Amino acid sequence: MTSTVIVDAMGGDNAPVVPVFSSIEVCAENPDIKILLVGSESVIKGHIGQMKIPENLEIIDAVDNITMDDSPSAAFRSKGNSSIHIGLDLLVEGKGDAFFSAGNTGAIVTAAYFKSGVIPNITRPALATSYPSVDKHKLIILDLGATIDPKSENLFDFGVLGEAYRFFMTGLEDSRISILNVGTEENKGNKKLAEAAEMIKESTLNYNGFIESNILFSHPETDVVVTDAFTGNVALKTVEGLAETISQLIKAKIAPSQLPKIQTFLFNKIFGEVFRMFQYNLYGTAFLLGMNHFIGIGHGRSDKKAFKNAILRLKRYSERNFTKKIADRVQAVKKNLE
Repeated sequence: MTSTVIVDAMGGDNAPVVPVFSSIEVCAENPDIKILLVGSESVIKGHIGQMKIPENLEIIDAVDNITMDDSPSAAFRSKGNSSIHIGLDLLVEGKGDAFFSAGNTGAIVTAAYFKSGVIPNITRPALATSYPSVDKHKLIILDLGATIDPKSENLFDFGVLGEAYRFFMTGLEDSRISILNVGTEENKGNKKLAEAAEMIKESTLNYNGFIESNILFSHPETDVVVTDAFTGNVALKTVEGLAETISQLIKAKIAPSQLPKIQTFLFNKIFGEVFRMFQYNLYGTAFLLGMNHFIGIGHGRSDKKAFKNAILRLKRYSERNFTKKIADRVQAVKKNLE
């Protein structure tokens, strides 16, 4: 089965080099995938040079470029021929099974909102990913970048989307839903969080109370954590940055290159596995849940490993009918609320 993934060649801090050569490598290594690489054709070919382009990779020209500094709304109005817009148009037209970009998150979400549209009974989309805790338990966190200032009903819908995502991955119907807050007591937080908590309590979802960020990855005892995009994005980047910093500090102290081979092996085996748990490039992409089409958004600093993992993950999930199964699960949960 050949899946088609549309890749934004111009998005990310390392574009177009990393998106272009990551896509070429994926196509060369996986004949059962097709990639539509969207971006400035002249720029892309200038980087490729005389390198042979795999038959399962096609370049789609896009003359506009949305930068990280562009306003999402302004970019939507004035840069309709950007790689993001053309890539999403191809997705909506059925030319691809999934779209991936490491570009301007706000611009991607805005374009997706108007081009793809939100599935029925969902008020706002949410960007979600899963992270392992100490006991390797997968924790789904959303929103990470789609809705900066959500209303209480939006937060409730994030809980519904998170439950659907976990159901897709595990088939389990016992998902515990928690809300990220400054304390676990019911009187903590603002009015919006309190209202969202009441909405989840009154639904068929399994409400598990408020949760603090200090236990997210140690012993969360929950399955889905709901928050707003600002808080979620800051929390995840803090964790990732801290993990990278601690890893660098340990390496500097121990200097594994100066150790005997067996000690170097043990260092990499013990510490390497721990820090890899929090490497963004291991997962490659977060998913924009709640849209009518399958959209992945990566870190702006995505490297080649992140791009390749993102593309292959989108391929695998699209083959499992990710978008339809999420939508079907959402409708089933919403129907029980009537």
